[in-house]
Amino acid sequence: MTLKIEQLGDVIRLRMSSPGSRLAGLDVSAYVVRGILVDTGFHRARHELDEALTSLAVRGAILTHWHEDHAGNAELLAARGIPLSIRADTEAILRRRPPIRLYRRAVWGHPPPLRSRVEPLALGELEVVHTPGHTEDHQVVWDPRTETVFAGDLWLGVRARAMHEHEDPYAIVRSLRAVAALSPRRMFDAHRGSVERPGDALTARADWLTETTDEIARRIAQGWTDGQILRRVLGGEERAGYASGGEYARRNLVRAVRRTQSS
Repeated sequence: MTLKIEQLGDVIRLRMSSPGSRLAGLDVSAYVVRGILVDTGFHRARHELDEALTSLAVRGAILTHWHEDHAGNAELLAARGIPLSIRADTEAILRRRPPIRLYRRAVWGHPPPLRSRVEPLALGELEVVHTPGHTEDHQVVWDPRTETVFAGDLWLGVRARAMHEHEDPYAIVRSLRAVAALSPRRMFDAHRGSVERPGDALTARADWLTETTDEIARRIAQGWTDGQILRRVLGGEERAGYASGGEYARRNLVRAVRRTQSS
């Protein structure tokens, strides 16, 4: 496992990768701001993270959502008595820890369920903002002092097309616009690092998703099949869609629009 520590002004980035994630072209970052860790990374990096917790004098952590690349070491921190800020629905999911598919275990590992008692964290100046869509429990961390948002998986890129089966693009748009309204001066993405002109980036993502879901809805109304829309509007499926057995795929964006139209 690899954990690289980068100093970005008053923020420390912990950039983690595994052989499986590097093969897939992925890594994930946690961030430390004023002694508080935002997300815990994945379970395969637990030994490297454990050392960093001590060397960086981490005094607490905030979880953005339950996915194993973000909350994979929640039990490690809780067992050490490190206070956590965690939504009730996130904690409930982590305590039952649903099974994950083989490709996710290969990339991130399969973390244990959260068993230890959670000591609550006093956030001080930091705030959490509920931003559902990527998952129902997703939240971002807002630092009003420095006008910085730690975005978790809210943004992921302006034209990111692949989605998990459970994602709601309409909720994502609302969440993107809510965070853009904060007028952030800085934004740190869990997979893309520091994002330039964050307000513009958030709005551009929301605009692209709105335009794309509108186009998909129009073609659904015209009787197009999911496969036809996938090829014409989204440029076909990407490798991750096949590797994940369709769990994380462009086709899920089409299916999400169709679900909304039929509900």
